[in-house]
Amino acid sequence: MGFLSSKRSEKIIDGAIKGIDALFFTKEEKAQQSLKVADAQMQYLKTTLSENSARSLTRRYLALAIVGVFLLLILGAGLAYPINQEYAKFLFQLVGALNTLVMMVAGFFFGAYMIGSHIWGNGRAREKTK
Repeated sequence: MGFLSSKRSEKIIDGAIKGIDALFFTKEEKAQQSLKVADAQMQYLKTTLSENSARSLTRRYLALAIVGVFLLLILGAGLAYPINQEYAKFLFQLVGALNTLVMMVAGFFFGAYMIGSHIWGNGRAREKTK
């Protein structure tokens, strides 16, 4: 039975034990993983807060387009209501469909700014008040 006593079999057994152990997530491991994820998210937010790359500009243009369409639909519904109430209701239904998307975009852009300037206090908000 040289196969069972060899180093190769020990590695196979160790690998199987580690694989089985990895299937079960303890509370401590979950907490450590959550801390790692939170740290990675904070680091990403810090590095992209003042980013001015082409990708960042594209995100801004897309955000402006989404919010612009949202506002135009609201304005159009308000203007169309005295003339055609059914069409105004249709436009408000479109506004409702875009509501979640617009809130996510606003939270992504303005939320990052609020965290960066008011919570972390990187100086931008203080510079404007001087």
